[in-house]
Amino acid sequence: GERAHAQLKTWRVLRKLRCCPRRAGRLAKAIHVLQNYETAQG
Repeated sequence: GERAHAQLKTWRVLRKLRCCPRRAGRLAKAIHVLQNYETAQG
């Protein structure tokens, strides 16, 4: 949990996000998937 929270803080797009919580959650999930894909690819 702490690692995921620390990663969320590094995503600049979420710093000034102004939308509904549902949309923010979807965006966070999408970014997380892309970040995991990038990490796995090396």
